[in-house]
Amino acid sequence: MVNVTGNNQWGEKNYPLDQELCAALLECTKLKYNHNKKLEYLQRECGLKIGLTKLRDIESQLKIPTVWKPQLSCAEIEQAAIDIITRDITKGNGPNAIKSMLWDNEVLIPHDTVHKLMHRLAPDRFAMWAPGAKKNQIPHIGLISLGPYHEILADGHKKLNGQALCMSNIRFGIYGYRDKFSGDILKLVVMPDCCSAAPLAHLYLDLICEIGRVPIKLTTDMGPEQGWQQSIQDALRRLFGLDIDPDVFATATAIKSIHNMVIESLWKWLQSSVGKNLREIMELGCDLHIFQPQTPFHIDLFYWIFVPVVQKELDKFQSYWNHHHVCWQSTKNMPSKHVPANAMQLPKKYNPNATDSLISIPQEAQDTCREMIKAEIGPKEDYFTWYSTNFDHATHAAYTNILSPPIELNNAWNVFSDMANVLKTDLA
Repeated sequence: MVNVTGNNQWGEKNYPLDQELCAALLECTKLKYNHNKKLEYLQRECGLKIGLTKLRDIESQLKIPTVWKPQLSCAEIEQAAIDIITRDITKGNGPNAIKSMLWDNEVLIPHDTVHKLMHRLAPDRFAMWAPGAKKNQIPHIGLISLGPYHEILADGHKKLNGQALCMSNIRFGIYGYRDKFSGDILKLVVMPDCCSAAPLAHLYLDLICEIGRVPIKLTTDMGPEQGWQQSIQDALRRLFGLDIDPDVFATATAIKSIHNMVIESLWKWLQSSVGKNLREIMELGCDLHIFQPQTPFHIDLFYWIFVPVVQKELDKFQSYWNHHHVCWQSTKNMPSKHVPANAMQLPKKYNPNATDSLISIPQEAQDTCREMIKAEIGPKEDYFTWYSTNFDHATHAAYTNILSPPIELNNAWNVFSDMANVLKTDLA
């Protein structure tokens, strides 16, 4: 019998406009859908339920590209691939990435074709991607220094900040200064904020006050920490180091962290020697539910107890480091097989041409500089205070109440617990 309606058992089909259907199928191509997923997509997005044979007919009619029918000549496809490969001058994209980029531009190309083109145009890339290949290595060159205090390098350590500790708002910043010639640690301090310019201005003035002089050059990381520190260094060196040409010997410089290796390399040893122990013991208070940040005074009490403990551990590490024996390095231009503190005191023992490069700064100039900084950014106490004066008085009273036991790393949480019980009553 003749089917006069033209409909079969699958019912009537409502096809979208060719333009809409073409856009949907091209989107499927970008999404790397196979035929079954294309059918699901068309039914979900366009309300069109068809079979595999009809899908192939539509793709052929609308000239939708596939790997087997790319709708472009071999020369056009190859040129598109060559353009992407040659533009990748850093050689960071592999065959899969390049193939995906081409597909995103509706240029469908088999993986093998991309692979062959890359072997032809950039064969050295495959050696870079081989298992075990070392990538993006920073070139290492021998460091040079005229002697102690020729160059001081500064940096902040953030392995005990809020993200690392995960103890509510608890955070410790650590900032250090290290001599390039000897490797000696000049200053290592725990502070509330080791990233901002203002507190580091006061910290650098503290260092100048301790040694009474400034180096020929100060090197810091890029970012806010270079601001006031380098301004202070530049002003004092130009005023009191008149015989040193700043065009020959820069007063200060800022470099990337990956290049600030003299001080950056120190953090690895600090972390393995002290940092991980500090973190474990600090977090123990949370694990044992001794420290409860929702209790109003617990955070201030934590700082009252642990800031001196952390500083004491840093002082111990600084003393250990400055008196440990550095191993022999045959390719090193500066001292090796030495004790850092000894190289600071007797530089000519390690290099007959070494000179003490510090530039003396009169006390009056130091005081004037401090007053100028205080007028610009405020007093030092504004940046190095962990808790209020009233809380400090209350805590001292509680500490006396529990007979003032010595606070060490191994008993800090016991003291915290005892003082918290007293303060809970006193501050109620």
